[in-house]
Amino acid sequence: MQNKLTGKEILERVETYFEQDGQDRESAFGYHDFDQDELGLGTVLEVDQYGGEGEGERWWSTKHFVDHDVYIKIRGYYSSYNGTDFDYGYGEEVRPVQKTITVFE
Repeated sequence: MQNKLTGKEILERVETYFEQDGQDRESAFGYHDFDQDELGLGTVLEVDQYGGEGEGERWWSTKHFVDHDVYIKIRGYYSSYNGTDFDYGYGEEVRPVQKTITVFE
C-alpha cells in the first residue's frame, strides 16, 4: 500500500497528471473523465455533485480519494451557452460535515 498523501499533495499530483496529459484539464477532473489507474492515487469516488442544466449557475463535484481519506471539491459555474467553466483550478480539500436543519411544511 502506498503512503497516505495530504490534500495538497493530491492536488499537486492531479495538476501534474492533467498538465502532462494535455486534456481539457479541470473539465476532465470535474467530470470524473480520467483513468484512475493512470492517475495513480488509488480509488477515486465522486461522492457529491450538483449543477448543470436546470440547476442554475452553481456547479461542483466532490471526489473522495479513498486510500488517502481525502476529499477534494472542484467548483465551477454553468451557463447554457457555454456549459461548465472551471475558473477555480483543481479544487480544494474539504471534509464531510453533518448538519441539522429545520424546515416548515
